[in-house]
Amino acid sequence: MPRETPHDKIRVAARLANGFVLDLVKLAGFGRDAVDGLLLSAISQANLAQITRDPGLQRAYATLDQPPPDALRRPVSISAVANSLNIPFETARRRILALTDRGLLLTVDKGVILPQAPLNSPLYRMAAQANYELVRALYFRLRGIGLLTNLPRPNGPIFAADDPPLRLVIRMSSSYLLRLAEHTNRLIGDVVTTLIIMDLFQANTEHLEDTEGGQSQDDWGPESFVPDEHRRPVRIAALSSRLGIPQETVRRHLVQLVARGLCAKTPEGYLVPAEVLANRGFVRFMEDNRSHLQRLFGTLAEFGVVAEWERDVAALRGAA
Repeated sequence: MPRETPHDKIRVAARLANGFVLDLVKLAGFGRDAVDGLLLSAISQANLAQITRDPGLQRAYATLDQPPPDALRRPVSISAVANSLNIPFETARRRILALTDRGLLLTVDKGVILPQAPLNSPLYRMAAQANYELVRALYFRLRGIGLLTNLPRPNGPIFAADDPPLRLVIRMSSSYLLRLAEHTNRLIGDVVTTLIIMDLFQANTEHLEDTEGGQSQDDWGPESFVPDEHRRPVRIAALSSRLGIPQETVRRHLVQLVARGLCAKTPEGYLVPAEVLANRGFVRFMEDNRSHLQRLFGTLAEFGVVAEWERDVAALRGAA
């Protein structure tokens, strides 16, 4: 995206990306909590790193009926996963053991893999379709606010409409998710606190229209953001339900966030105020997110995914 992108558009893009990432994490957890979703995403992406770096392999294993074989999955150690997500080793080990016991992960000589078998289950297939639709919806919402206007042309054939590249899209969106998780973990400090503040911000703002991003001028002061009175505070019980994290854990982390000045407690609940969002660390996150989104959808455009979406929309308009 160009550097002169209005700041209100950058803020809306960050808000949309925040909700998108939370949805991806919840989908990735096979019905478990958001932390397990992040763990499974990180393990899968590490297993398939050689595929994500090779355009030929990306295309070969792009569709739902073409999962990468286990022989192409490179094991990752528990310590590497814990370090990448800034999770204590013992927490990662305990959760990975539980996921292994459920048959979602497989322990091998050099670490763990997310094997092919659970990635062919009916539950996974439903989640893969949902993931694809989330990415597609995010593209059109970002395009709707005037972003993603200079994407590259397809570098190869477009996938068939009746056999879309669901697995390719999952890998690319997971890479985006983990880049943002790395940034937010550095900013906030640990994965659970990060997920809580992300979902808190989402609950505060998910009712806002995509046209509501504050002021467009070249300013990042608190007064340039959506006013706090337009944000909806949320209570601990609601956050606990949204994330699948125990209420006491949510309460403890919120107390710490308030003490650090990263959120505020009101009589109606908790919120992330504009004064916090105007902090340089959060502003840097929003600016970096602009580049990460361009990278995600630029790559999808090169694989012809965006062209297929646009073709679908054009066909619907023609039919109307």
